[in-house]
Amino acid sequence: MPRRARPTMHRNDAVWSQGCLIEKFFRQRLDHFHWQRDVAEQPWFQQRYFVCEKYWSNGPGGVRGPIFFYAGNEANVELYVNATGLIWENAQAFGAMIIFVEHRYYGKTQPFGPDSWKVDPSYLTVEQALADYATLLWHLKADSPAGGAADSPVIAFGGSYGGMLSAWMRVKYPHVIAGAVAASAPVAAFPGVPGWRPQRFWEIVTYDATAAAGSAPECVTNVRLAFGYLRQLSRFAAGRATLSALLRLCTPLADEGEGLAAAYWLQGAFDAFAMGNYPYPSSYISDDPDHPLPAWPMRAACTHMVVGRATKPSNLIEALRDAAAVLYNVTGDVQCYDLQTSGPAAGNQGPWDYQWCTELMGQELPYYPSTGITDMFWDQGPFNMSVIEAHCREAWGVTPRPDWSAISYGGLDYRYASNIVFSNGGYDPWSAFGVLNNVSDSVVAISIPEGAHHLDLMYSTPADPPSVVAARQQEMALVRTWIEQHRAARRASKDGNGGGGGSVLRSSGGSSSMSLNTA
Repeated sequence: MPRRARPTMHRNDAVWSQGCLIEKFFRQRLDHFHWQRDVAEQPWFQQRYFVCEKYWSNGPGGVRGPIFFYAGNEANVELYVNATGLIWENAQAFGAMIIFVEHRYYGKTQPFGPDSWKVDPSYLTVEQALADYATLLWHLKADSPAGGAADSPVIAFGGSYGGMLSAWMRVKYPHVIAGAVAASAPVAAFPGVPGWRPQRFWEIVTYDATAAAGSAPECVTNVRLAFGYLRQLSRFAAGRATLSALLRLCTPLADEGEGLAAAYWLQGAFDAFAMGNYPYPSSYISDDPDHPLPAWPMRAACTHMVVGRATKPSNLIEALRDAAAVLYNVTGDVQCYDLQTSGPAAGNQGPWDYQWCTELMGQELPYYPSTGITDMFWDQGPFNMSVIEAHCREAWGVTPRPDWSAISYGGLDYRYASNIVFSNGGYDPWSAFGVLNNVSDSVVAISIPEGAHHLDLMYSTPADPPSVVAARQQEMALVRTWIEQHRAARRASKDGNGGGGGSVLRSSGGSSSMSLNTA
């Protein structure tokens, strides 16, 4: 079954040349939730993290600055060190220490050696990862020289799954995390969550291909027609031979199932264009620093789907191939396409698939069905949990618990949480499962109409739309408020005038999100 490959690392020399970034390792428990009779029997592993203290300075009254903590997600943590400009660009103004922590089973944080997921993936859970982060931060603050970090409030940042982790850190460990910036966090991407409708994902992908989002007016209609022709051709041998030639496949399609795989392969490209629909060239999605996707990649792809190419079905399928080539031939030298080494199928196994099969459930291809009516793809039928269960049993010997994350962390119910900002982009299909409205005065939703997947966490550029500029300003204003609250609460606690919890943020509140379309 096709599945999206998760990005690996590329390095931004501007970050690494600052001379402050130190790679460290923390001795971490393998299992936080079972006790051994003897400490010597406790299994441990080395968890990698990066720390920068260059900007860490005293604030008002000589109190040390905050800690900006990135909750690493499903890749080598260096990817996030490289990409998270919101932290780097604000650290000096806040006098902040910077910490990026790597998620267990990814990058160099391998409990059982290389490819630990092949040895024993059972310790790869959200609960264990959150406990890792809380434990590391707890000891880092306690063990800092002269207790310098003891009073430093920790602000969690994260995007996508990392955004889910940052929000859940605030929910689960509010005594460790003073506030959380959760960008493009699909915390409601679980069957059974009220309002969950997986088809919405592809409707947002389709929106990116409309004139309203800056794409060619003919794009949606012609993409839909092309997929219809493709599905027809894949049903018989002569049609598959034609289709294999039109798509320039290295290996001809052998049966209708492979024809379906080709359709998913093409659909996966549009998924990537929507997630990575950034206003500047970026390698965050292509994972090739030397060959980034163009600015506004959905618009670039849609230039291939203009009316002039729609004279007959073969022209439309060739146009669809050329549109997908914006991703799959980003180097410009691909002679033929191998469905097994490019696109969603390339990420078919690995630790992310295990996490998806146990707790997370948030995988778009091929399990979020399109309709071919409310989107530009084809009718994939209803959401089918039995297909997912069959894959997970075969691949991992597990059966998913699709409601477990919602039970554990509340789904969309953040009424009892505080100091979290959820940001979502109008171009990002994962916003279908995000917190889109203010939950309370202190759990705030920010809408970024021209934003793709956690664009607000990226480095600022002159090409940034006004809405993302405003979103970053709003986020950091909230962060400053949380820091001030934390310091006030600590002072009150030390003076004997109150508890250590402090008051929650009081902002404009209301039932609607803060839409930051200032264009």
